[in-house]
Amino acid sequence: MASVTYLRSIANNTPYTLTLIDGENRSHSLAIGAQDVWNGSLAIPWIGKAEENYKAMRLILGPAAKTSIWIFQDYWEPAHKDAIKFLSASSMDYTSLDIEEVAGDNRYGGNKNLIVSLVNRQFELYMA
Repeated sequence: MASVTYLRSIANNTPYTLTLIDGENRSHSLAIGAQDVWNGSLAIPWIGKAEENYKAMRLILGPAAKTSIWIFQDYWEPAHKDAIKFLSASSMDYTSLDIEEVAGDNRYGGNKNLIVSLVNRQFELYMA
């Protein structure tokens, strides 16, 4: 049985405001200021096929909000691991070859903390 991952905190360690939009409920969004932390409970959505792209959480970052990072829990790849993955792109595409697993403790569900940092002008995600 698959396990759900809940974000309990999001640390925005960047000089930009981070806006998160919940793909399954677009009226649910939050903004986290530069060098600030959000605490709460937010389930990361499952995606298992391209028709479910709309479910992904969208993180909007950077000057003039030019960067979007899509976060989701992969139902199939790898099977039974419940991996949290992301894609940096203008739109979500489950079939993209650029999708990566979030670094850190990103598997097997449960309560997690997401850390967003800016390193060498690249946004990096880490899950603890």
